Amino acid sequence: MRFLKTLLLLLLMAPASAQKIPDSLNVIFGPGQRIESPNFTGPVWVERMVIIEDETQPVPIGNVTFPPKSRSNWHHHSAGQTLLVLDGVGYYQEKGGSVQVLRKGDKVQCPSGVEHWHGAANDHWFVQLALTKEHPDGRVIWGEPVTNRQYQAGLTAEGKSWRYYHLARVAALATQGDLHQLEIAFADALEAGLTVAELREAMVHLYAYAGFPRSIQGLKTLMATTNKRAAGDDDMSTQATTPPEPPTKLLKGKDAKYDQGLTTLEQLTGRAWTQPSDYGQFAPRIDVFLKEHLFADVFADQTLSYADREVITVAVLATLGEGVEPMLAGHSNIARHQGVSEVDLRMIRSVLLQTQRL
Repeated sequence: MRFLKTLLLLLLMAPASAQKIPDSLNVIFGPGQRIESPNFTGPVWVERMVIIEDETQPVPIGNVTFPPKSRSNWHHHSAGQTLLVLDGVGYYQEKGGSVQVLRKGDKVQCPSGVEHWHGAANDHWFVQLALTKEHPDGRVIWGEPVTNRQYQAGLTAEGKSWRYYHLARVAALATQGDLHQLEIAFADALEAGLTVAELREAMVHLYAYAGFPRSIQGLKTLMATTNKRAAGDDDMSTQATTPPEPPTKLLKGKDAKYDQGLTTLEQLTGRAWTQPSDYGQFAPRIDVFLKEHLFADVFADQTLSYADREVITVAVLATLGEGVEPMLAGHSNIARHQGVSEVDLRMIRSVLLQTQRL
């Protein structure tokens, strides 16, 4: 009872002027000190608050704020731990179990001696209150870092596609021209299981919406990434030089490629196109380029699915911002028609916000 009263008093005494990171995040107690440690992937803010004197061992209470993608290493607590989620979205996983998605108001009881990790979701901040009892064997026993592949299971737990996340991220960064972060994003995507051929085709597809300069710089950055990874890695070296699957055979003859592109467009949108769009009627050559090159030549390559390509297109258009809103709305609808969920479309928008903050 004394423990609960102390905790309630602590909540009531939270300073009204507490710093918020970002402003929309309800940190409540203040973020505390920013730390970077080998026991975490990414930075965290820790506010060491009070120690409650228990009958057997004291119970320190700490407020921890994780930015997106930051997380603890695998670890366990000799006397267990209680987590109270104050704001944001986070992940929690016990060894051998599935990732749990945590949201404001959730609570977790970490059993004593059970290895686990916790941290922020892929595209959300996360604030937790941690109550961890002292123990003669140590309050926290740290283990290995959580790998990117292990962490990506959180996206699946949220109902999101890790594949779409990585495609959207590299598309947004390539469109922005942030080549340093793009190289990091390529490495993360390869670690998560995407192939060099898929990322290469993503950069090829991107040219139709962001232009040749961004596409070529993206390809050169991918080349640099694979060259670095290939050093001492025979599997990566082979993957980097293996050509993609051959594209679907293009039809020949007068108007054949135009008709093939028109068929692709109708498959994408789910409706018939009896005449070119208004701008296609105004400038017939652009209509031919779109049908014969984009929807016939580019879309004929089967390395990426139609849904993959629309995720890339939506990410590019969202990054371009003002002036392309009609195209963004149209391609968002095409993405839905190709099976991209509303959850994933929201994720693409959040990925864009992340890349713009880098």
